[in-house]
Amino acid sequence: VDIKVGTTYNAVGEALSAGSAHVGLIPGGTFVLYDDGADVILTATRAGLNKDSDNPADWNDGEPTLPTDDQVTYYRSLIIAGPSEKGQELLNKVNSGEELTLEDLQGARWGVMGPTSSAGYIYPTIWLRDHYGVMLSDMNTVRMDSYGTAVNRLATGQVDLINIYADARRDYVDRWLEIDAPGLESIWTDTGVVGVTPGIYNDTVSVTKDTSVVSEELKAALQQAFINIAQTEEGLEVIAIYNHQGYQVATSADYDVAREAQELLSEGN
Repeated sequence: VDIKVGTTYNAVGEALSAGSAHVGLIPGGTFVLYDDGADVILTATRAGLNKDSDNPADWNDGEPTLPTDDQVTYYRSLIIAGPSEKGQELLNKVNSGEELTLEDLQGARWGVMGPTSSAGYIYPTIWLRDHYGVMLSDMNTVRMDSYGTAVNRLATGQVDLINIYADARRDYVDRWLEIDAPGLESIWTDTGVVGVTPGIYNDTVSVTKDTSVVSEELKAALQQAFINIAQTEEGLEVIAIYNHQGYQVATSADYDVAREAQELLSEGN
């Protein structure tokens, strides 16, 4: 086995397509760019969360979002409303079972990440397109920040909504109470979810489509080998560098939403 580190994920995708690499560990977004020459065989797994509903109100019980022992192949992005007057107005509508309108969302101040961020920009854009037929760029007030800065702006009322990965509030529990803003009590009660995106599939183990090198039998053997590796303590230590906790058999169709994300990027959102 000859192991090489690619200079970029795209370089690995190109090597798989050319057949100069036979197996590559690449993100879902990279796989769909090179799926003419690469096949996905596994999706990495991570600890799931105790909340995973498409209905935003189901996330708003005021209790922490906690990890579970279950392994999942994706994570979600959430549109989080803060303690500002507008944020609470939207949150109250969601919690009472009302549908938010496009006017509601366009009247809010958004804190977002850069346009290549899956959780902070791309998948919330897909959510807006699927629900309202618009893009994030169609919102009236959009501020581009890092996650930490966006959380700070949410707490101080500078923005009403932020886009953030589903377990992010766990990362900012303590920092939330250190922010100099009146009335803050807990990130779990001061904020709430008003939108839940489709699942963002985790990293892939992909192989070249060159069947003279990677046969169906070898694919099956590789799948089982990676799954077995993740079931040992030593193996988990090895794959921890990728933040992988296990693997599940994958199909190309699992990454259809990632293809939509790439289309949005190519259209400039």
